[in-house]
Amino acid sequence: MNSSTHRALLTALALCTCGPAALAQPASGPTRQQEMDAAIAELKASQAEAPPNQRKTLERQVTSLENAKKMQRLVDEASASNKARRPAVPEAQKAFFTPVAVAKLPAWLPDTLTRAQAKEDSLKCPAGARVYADAHSLECRIPAQVPVPHGLALWFYKSTGRMKAQRYYEKGLLRWAISYHHTGGRDSEGRYDDVKPKQHRESGLHTGYAPNGTIVRQAEYTSGALQGWTRLWEDDGFPMAATRYENGSSVERREPSGRTE
Repeated sequence: MNSSTHRALLTALALCTCGPAALAQPASGPTRQQEMDAAIAELKASQAEAPPNQRKTLERQVTSLENAKKMQRLVDEASASNKARRPAVPEAQKAFFTPVAVAKLPAWLPDTLTRAQAKEDSLKCPAGARVYADAHSLECRIPAQVPVPHGLALWFYKSTGRMKAQRYYEKGLLRWAISYHHTGGRDSEGRYDDVKPKQHRESGLHTGYAPNGTIVRQAEYTSGALQGWTRLWEDDGFPMAATRYENGSSVERREPSGRTE
């Protein structure tokens, strides 16, 4: 099971003890089950292109996801039956557990772009960089023995051609990134302030989304360390909990009821 699937299941398992109307209207997009189906289709598409020595690993990943789907189905059923018993969020906590407005990243290409639609000149590579392209990616890089990312980089899913991720680099240093669910919507987005290549440091507000489009995680970072409140929500927008961090260490926890630790 990959990390995003494992994270989704842990989130879903936590839902089973929570309760009634969400603070915000949930989106009506794809479900976790549909996201897993799309992830399985992606793995199977990857198998067709993979070297023979990697196909067994991909087969195991497919099996793991199939098992995860069964677990997710049980979690969904338990969650649905328990929603009626969720306690109402006190008025005093509603503002605190309302998602923060997401800062707009300077992306100029639409989330709906597919590999078939992507054109090299749409990347607008900075001076000194050129496009390196293959069947599933387009990347601005500075030519060198090991080309250096500089400008926009796009990756696409093999099974659908949909956007998998887009990132923006300055001479190998990541500045912002958006990742996408297999089913099409955004998975996560945020800024980075790297000082060394391949050592990514989150900066400012980072937001994560459920496959249906609902915000399920927001966290503040300073130079790669959690700083301030990290808030979690269920796929229907109902708050789960919030944890306050100082320099990456947890110092306080708050629940929707107002209880703190």
